[in-house]
Amino acid sequence: MNHPQLQDLVLLGGGHAHALLIAQWCMAPVAGVRLTLISPDALTPYSGMLPGLVAGHYSVDDTHIDLDRLCATAGFRFIRARATGLDLAAQQVLLADRPPLGFDLLSVNIGATPSLTVPGAHTYATPVKPISQFYPRWQAIKAQLALHPEARIGLVGGGAATVELACAMRAQAPKAHIAIYLEDHLPLTGYSQHFRARAHAELNRRRIDVHGNCRITQVDADQVRTDTRAFAVDHLFWCTQAAGPEWLQTTGLRLDAQGFILVNDRLQSVSHPRVFAAGDIASLLGQTRPKAGVFAVRQAPVLTHNLRALLLAQPLRRYRAQRAFLSLLSLGDGVALGTRAGGWLPTLAGRWVWRWKDRIDRRFMAMFTHLVPRQMAPGTAPNDALWGDQTPPPSAAAMRCGGCGAKVGAKVLAQVVHQLDTIERAEVRIGLNDPDDAAVLQWPTEAVLVQSVDQFRALVDDPFVQGQLAALHALSDVFAMRAEPHSAQALVTLPYAREALQVRDLTQLMAGALQVLNGAHCQLTGGHTSEGAELSMGFAVNGLARGPLLTKAGLCVGDHLILTKPLGTGCLFAARAQRATKGRWVHKALVHMLQSNGPAAELLARHGARACTDVTGFGLVGHLSEMLRASHLSARLQLNRLPALDGALACLAKGYVSSLQTQNLQARAAVKSASQWESDPRFALLFDPQTSGGLLAGVPANQVAPLLVALTAAGLQGVDIGVVTPVDDHLIALVDAER
Repeated sequence: MNHPQLQDLVLLGGGHAHALLIAQWCMAPVAGVRLTLISPDALTPYSGMLPGLVAGHYSVDDTHIDLDRLCATAGFRFIRARATGLDLAAQQVLLADRPPLGFDLLSVNIGATPSLTVPGAHTYATPVKPISQFYPRWQAIKAQLALHPEARIGLVGGGAATVELACAMRAQAPKAHIAIYLEDHLPLTGYSQHFRARAHAELNRRRIDVHGNCRITQVDADQVRTDTRAFAVDHLFWCTQAAGPEWLQTTGLRLDAQGFILVNDRLQSVSHPRVFAAGDIASLLGQTRPKAGVFAVRQAPVLTHNLRALLLAQPLRRYRAQRAFLSLLSLGDGVALGTRAGGWLPTLAGRWVWRWKDRIDRRFMAMFTHLVPRQMAPGTAPNDALWGDQTPPPSAAAMRCGGCGAKVGAKVLAQVVHQLDTIERAEVRIGLNDPDDAAVLQWPTEAVLVQSVDQFRALVDDPFVQGQLAALHALSDVFAMRAEPHSAQALVTLPYAREALQVRDLTQLMAGALQVLNGAHCQLTGGHTSEGAELSMGFAVNGLARGPLLTKAGLCVGDHLILTKPLGTGCLFAARAQRATKGRWVHKALVHMLQSNGPAAELLARHGARACTDVTGFGLVGHLSEMLRASHLSARLQLNRLPALDGALACLAKGYVSSLQTQNLQARAAVKSASQWESDPRFALLFDPQTSGGLLAGVPANQVAPLLVALTAAGLQGVDIGVVTPVDDHLIALVDAER
């Protein structure tokens, strides 16, 4: 039996310290501790390589840690969400557009952001952090520089990042006018005078103007101003005045004057001992140091130890920040400067210094791409300290029962159900809030009842998203038949866990599901919850149809086959389970998967669709074959038109397929001359099982063009992938216009 999850350790932010913590923790996992990373982005940049990215030395993949892939490898849950606050009394992270996420122990590593307090800066300047917003802006400016190569680029700030970015921009914009505006007389305050002078000389050599003793007081659309001067700029980047996010001010955490979390030498909040912080967001009491990535890297081992130690009631370690650190600055053209900031080391310069820096940076990134976690020994029992306020059960009593003994306890259900806010329909006489054994519905006499049920194991780490997916997937059958969702009952299996964790999971699941159900005007009337080895969720749904149904039978010769979502969820998530996909692929797939089929179904019906089904577990060929058999017809598919999710074909090419793919391939008998097409990269896509896939419909030829226009106008996708033909000896013939 899997050991129960007892404590939630939540990492807020995907900075260097947390990335290293994840890599280190999975080398010595702790039974009973559930680990979760929250970040608004699936990719987190390595700041040391950002100038190289801007200069064109590296790709985005070279310079970013893939948090989704790292978490999948290390056994962490990854939740892509934006934090908006903390409720420390309730031990919750407040998140945008979704319920708060509970924690037992919290670590914060969200970095710092430039403070745009100068009038006009917020409107006209581009902050260099977060990098996820800066880099697309830089890419757009590069495109403009092709038309206006002599544009004026300004950077406000005088630190190492400003110097490196200015040089990197020069490498990509040789004719632009580039200037740095800083309050000190020279860049790199805190470095030796010799190093600062050398850096200034290197900037001059690259025709980068340095305006020292220049405090910017106003930013306008085309200029920056001091008290006495104005400088014309076309593009302005803000690299100074770092601060913590505004929402930290309302958390109750003790902060320093710049809004950073004050921590002691154990990296523990001085006001809330179950909150830790590291990296730029942390302000170490009594150890003032510059904001530099090297400190986050050095803090990671101490942070990892202390979080584990606090959970296990063991002594914590002290962290002492070094006073001097190696600093290597890229100058954008294959040359770098080096010194030991805060210590003694002569100024180093040359291409060999850049190669040295490049080796260091690539070695750092390799830690995350070649990670091999250590497996926990079978039967490892959680430490008694992790049970918190619950009494650890004796080993015999820890066995989980079957039958009704496997139900989730009434206390857990009571805490969750009273929070649920479901819509109400007049036909529901007895529903979720009524203490009875079953729901009771009074069905309209003029309507027919459409029923379906779907349930699947968790596909994603995030229970809120899992709830959304489960509801959307279940409703698709109803939408495909041109019925209106009416009511639903939930089927939930929660992993073995302490009561508090089960409450958290069920709250997230049901909140995600209700967002979808309520949006479809579908009332949740009840459900069943049990314990099991892993999380799963599904719904039995009722639909109401007052008009003609759309079934799989009804295709006509000449109908065009319209597919409303790209294919590839099966192979993508199979690759993710084997740590072989990219976080941005998963994110883009989820964007499609979280799109309801309701609007597409309505447009299909409005444009005369004669048959429809949703493409799910049996793949495109499996579901199309069902339609063709029911209609006694065949079809010709345009293989090159099949829409594929980003990364799907790459995953298939490397042999990553769903566990259901082998069974789905049995349907290849329906495909004419299937063996001739096996080498085509899209052939395997025909059999890929879809979760929350799109609709497949037969539409009259004269309605295809207006339908596709309507789908696009609604923000939906529609692809004409083939045509229905008279019955043949094979159900499906493949063609490819590119062959």
